[in-house]
Amino acid sequence: SLVGSEMCIRDSYYAHLKGQQTTTNSMATLFAWTGALRKRGELDGNTELVSFAEKLGRAGIEVFEEGYLSEDLAALCDPAEFREMPDNERLMGLIREKLTEMMQG
Repeated sequence: SLVGSEMCIRDSYYAHLKGQQTTTNSMATLFAWTGALRKRGELDGNTELVSFAEKLGRAGIEVFEEGYLSEDLAALCDPAEFREMPDNERLMGLIREKLTEMMQG
């Protein structure tokens, strides 16, 4: 049988397939990927990959600190620090913009 987190992921996936907007913990996914990319870069001696992973992680943190929170994280934060609860697509877009700034600067 499915437990809570598996059901949440399943339900979000089916909502996505129907074209509905979803808000899952995309930040957790982002940090899982950045950790994996960083480790792969370290193992391969690929400093560019390590640098990219670090910038991607920082971009996510900066967007979070600016008050853009996924639904699950917004429930845990001080409402005074909350700016917007974007869907996954918008949240990833904000992180992409921040990452682009970091990569160019």
